[in-house]
Formats: sequence, structure tokens, C-alpha cells
Amino acid sequence: MSKDFLRFMRDRVSRNQLSEPAPSKEEWFDILDAASRAADHGSLKPWRFKVFSGSGREQVGQVYWQHAKSEVPELTDDKAETFIKKAFRAPAILLVYADIVHHPKVPEFEQLMAASAAAQQALLGLDALGYGGIWRTGPAVFTDSAKDLFDLNDNQQVVGLIYAGTPTQTPNRVADTGLEERLSFVDL
Repeated sequence: MSKDFLRFMRDRVSRNQLSEPAPSKEEWFDILDAASRAADHGSLKPWRFKVFSGSGREQVGQVYWQHAKSEVPELTDDKAETFIKKAFRAPAILLVYADIVHHPKVPEFEQLMAASAAAQQALLGLDALGYGGIWRTGPAVFTDSAKDLFDLNDNQQVVGLIYAGTPTQTPNRVADTGLEERLSFVDL
């Protein structure tokens, strides 16, 4: 089993060509229940999830549009569709965010990393059920207007957006990771 799981992890790749179907509500529950087993110093469970599908993706599109208008004020409303349709590149979008609490032993950074670990687990869960996903976030979601549109409070912070659905293309094999250049052992 362990070798099979390692092979599964090695074979996982981000999928940017995604179509219907997306996971059902029951499948999302299974995926996110498994993702909620992520590493978590202090057992704070800081991760939170919102799934946008169908017309709900319009809310994510509004985040892109509001950011574009703030960056380029001369954009007119007739350009909105260009930015809003970015949220429709997949049948579902998973928003992962952290609900940060003050803790004497678990700094904010570790709580964000725990939520990031849950996001990675969600990607593995998507693949395990035959779906695919890609972590596709960008600067638009880290703005105050995005927090407002996502209905997040001051102690909640976006970790990422995961676009999810059924892969439409055979993935390219991941090239050698170059691990030899990124790994060192001390006193082994």
C-alpha cells in the first residue's frame, strides 16, 4: 500500500483543462473531510472551505473584475465579462482560507501553513476520486475587496483557490524534480 500511495503522489499533476462533472456535494464532503486531517500544530483546525459552482462562480469572477478595475481604473464595464469568465474555466472552485486565532504557541504563520496543507490534501483527494485540480490563485484574492466579496472577517485569510473538475487531457509526466539539489542530510 505505501509504495502505491507514493506512486500516486508522484503521479499527481495540476490539471488546467477541466470540465463537467465536478465533485458532488457528497464527494466534496469526503474530499474535505480527508483534507481536514492535514498537519496541524495545536489541533486548531484553522482551515475553512467554500465551494463555488454553477452561477456561484460569478462571485469569484467579481473578485477578478474588482481587482482589474483597481489596477487599471480606465477599464469600462464592457470589459467585465473578460475577467468574470476566468471563474468559469472549471466547473467548481474551492476557496481555502485560514481562520486565524491568537495562540501563545501556534503563530499565525503555522496556522496558514496548516490551511495550505489542507489545500494540498484536497488536491490529492480530487485525484483520488478521478477528478483533477489546479491551485490557481493570483493577487486578486488577497485584496480587501476580495475578503468582502468572499464574506471573510478580519482574522480570516485566503490561502488559495483550487479549480476543480474532470480532466479533459492526459497529463504530461512531471519531469525529474531535481531533488538531489534540494535535499541534504545531517548526521545520517
